[in-house]
Amino acid sequence: MYRTPRFPARPHLRLAAAAIAAVSLLAACGSSEADDADDAGGSPATTVAPAATEAMTDDDMTDDDMTDDDMTDDDMTEEEMTEDMADEEMTDEEMTDDMADHPATTEAMMDDTATTDEMTDEMADEMADEMALPAWQTVTLTDVDGATFTLDDFHGTPVFVENFATWCPNCREQLEATNAAAEQLGDQAVFIALSVETDLSADDVAEYAADHGFDSIRFAVMTPEALAAMVDGLGQSAANPPSTPKVVIDPMGHAGELQTGFESVDEIVAKVTGLG
Repeated sequence: MYRTPRFPARPHLRLAAAAIAAVSLLAACGSSEADDADDAGGSPATTVAPAATEAMTDDDMTDDDMTDDDMTDDDMTEEEMTEDMADEEMTDEEMTDDMADHPATTEAMMDDTATTDEMTDEMADEMADEMALPAWQTVTLTDVDGATFTLDDFHGTPVFVENFATWCPNCREQLEATNAAAEQLGDQAVFIALSVETDLSADDVAEYAADHGFDSIRFAVMTPEALAAMVDGLGQSAANPPSTPKVVIDPMGHAGELQTGFESVDEIVAKVTGLG
C-alpha cells in the first residue's frame, strides 16, 4: 500500500507564516482605529517631521541674521559719510589756516587778481578807443543836392574820399581818374569829393562837377568844423588841395592813412577793393 511521504519541518516557512499573521493583525487594528475616528467626527492627527521643523527654524534665523547685517551696513555707511564730511571740514579749516599762516601768499594772490582786473580794464579801454571813430568820420556833411550824411554811414561798403578845390588843376586831373574808377566799380564803392573851400555854395560846386562831367562822384562842401576835424585827424595835408589828398575807409569803418600825389584809375580800383 502506497504511503504519503512525510517531509521534514522547514523553520523558514513557519517564520513567514508568523509574519503574515502579524501583518493581518495590524491591518485589522488600523481599520478599527480609522472607523473610531470617523465615528467621532474628527480627522486623523497630522504629525510634523522633526527635520522639517528644524529647517524652518534655521530659515527664520537666517532672515534675522540678514536683517541685522543690513542694519549694520547702513550704520557703517552713515558713519563713513559723517567721517567724509568731517574730513572736508578739516580740509577747509586747513586751507584757512594756511592762508592765515602765509599772509604774504594771500596778499600776492589778491595782487594778482587786482592786476588781472586792471589788465581787463585796460584792454576794454583800448578796445573802446579803437571802436571810437575820429571826429572827421562822424561830422555831418551836406552834399550839393542838400542831403546830409557822415562818412560813417556806409558800413559794408568801402569809401574813397578826396579833398579838392575848384581852382586847383591837379585836383581836376585827379578827379578825372577818380570819376573813371567810380564808373568802373559802380555800387561796389562810394566816391566822395569834399571841397576845402568852406565859403563856396553848394550850387557853385554842383556847377563845377557838371561842367567837368564828374557824375559818378558825390560832391559836398566842408564846413569849417569839418575841415578842422579832418586836419586834426589826418594832418595838414588834408587842407592842401594841390597835393591831391585821399583816404580810403574800409567796409568795417576803419580809415587808412592819408595819401597824396596822383593815382591812376587802376591804382584807385585796387586800393578800394583791397587789392592795392
